[in-house]
Amino acid sequence: MSKNIVVIPMIIPKEKQLDKFGGWEWMEYSKKAWQFWCDENGYELIIWDEPQEEDTVKYRVTVQRWFDIFDFLDRKKVDYDQIAMIDACSFPKWDCPDFFKLTDNKLSVGLENDNMRWIYESVVGYKDIFDGYELDISKYFCTQLVIFNKSHRVLFEKFKTFYKSNIEEFVELQTKKVIRGTCQTPMNYIMQMNNVEINYLPKPYRLSHLYRKKMLNHNWQLNEDQTPFFIKYGYIWFFSGFDKTQRDSLMKDVWSRLKTKYGHQDTQDPPVPVESKDTHKNATTQKFKIDIGSVFNNSRYKDMTLLELGCHQGNTTRTYAEYFNKVIAVEMDAENIRIAKSKCSDVNNVEFITADVYMNNFKLPKADVVYLDAGHTYKEVAYDFDRCMKELDNPIFIFDDYGNPKLSIKSVILDKVKEYGLSIDEFLGEDDGYICPHGLVFNDREGVVINLK
Repeated sequence: MSKNIVVIPMIIPKEKQLDKFGGWEWMEYSKKAWQFWCDENGYELIIWDEPQEEDTVKYRVTVQRWFDIFDFLDRKKVDYDQIAMIDACSFPKWDCPDFFKLTDNKLSVGLENDNMRWIYESVVGYKDIFDGYELDISKYFCTQLVIFNKSHRVLFEKFKTFYKSNIEEFVELQTKKVIRGTCQTPMNYIMQMNNVEINYLPKPYRLSHLYRKKMLNHNWQLNEDQTPFFIKYGYIWFFSGFDKTQRDSLMKDVWSRLKTKYGHQDTQDPPVPVESKDTHKNATTQKFKIDIGSVFNNSRYKDMTLLELGCHQGNTTRTYAEYFNKVIAVEMDAENIRIAKSKCSDVNNVEFITADVYMNNFKLPKADVVYLDAGHTYKEVAYDFDRCMKELDNPIFIFDDYGNPKLSIKSVILDKVKEYGLSIDEFLGEDDGYICPHGLVFNDREGVVINLK
């Protein structure tokens, strides 16, 4: 068997403003997905986490990986035939075909044509440092996935020597003049100037700019198949080409949906067995409950109290009990309360209140998070929202039925978000086009989180 390896750079630069990048948890999802693919195909996953140069502002991680990879593998005493260097912001589809079999032992890459303006400006911007060389843009490749072997070591050394001998000029181009193409465009110049034979991989092996291409959508006309386009048609998905602050939440969402495909059988289901919309039309969907866990499974919410106005029969109540210190569930129907109590009988952090939230004698309990699911008319939802904003301390809001075309939930939310200067921070549950078992078709996401802290 070939001793091929997959190398993923996973270094968090100390100098980076972490808030700008939305955190780094997404690296772990990528690592798990690639480990599964490597195990399935008999290859080794290597994490490159030792930058040769400590100054990661002057020597960007994206550049250093090409400088050091061969020496790094030598130090680690890793044997190999071919190396696939792959950006960490990626997932392979669980059954992605073996790309090592497509290389013919040539340097193998994916064509880059997602943003031609970006490419053009980058090529023009770096042209002078390469003595005016006329780069053939039609051959321009992306460095998110590059497959190479020992025969290419001398080329990487040339890149390293040239970069270090012109380091100050490169830094100025990266930070002040060009500001695009840290390593990608210089790598294209080096490879073309040295007449390197390039093998271009089929497009499904480098699917990026998923937002812009609407690859996160599915063909809603086909009710029987709600698979997003990127999963259906792509082999390797790169979560790039959008606001980096959204990367963690997006990759977390994709992982939560697909982790069973990667051998994580215990984490796809909601934390407890409760009814969902497929068996009870007034419940939230299973996906909604999973997404609640994805958003609120964080230590900063463990001491918070959630107030649920309209708990119905406790199907979502029990889910909230997993993530918050206390849940106060309010419901006017005594029989629903009885059923809800039975579903929450195994936990001790849920307080039930039988009350009509629209009666004058109802006092709003103090809470940090509010799930508004009592009345569903515009007037009722607006009243609940305004009251919470007035009586509670800047709470987090959770809604379902956002995409329900028969209700006014979405209209209220959009109006109140604008009125109070808030923001929709997370979407929950099933997507636009989802068909409920009783025939209702969503026209937007099932739920939202507002004012998330």
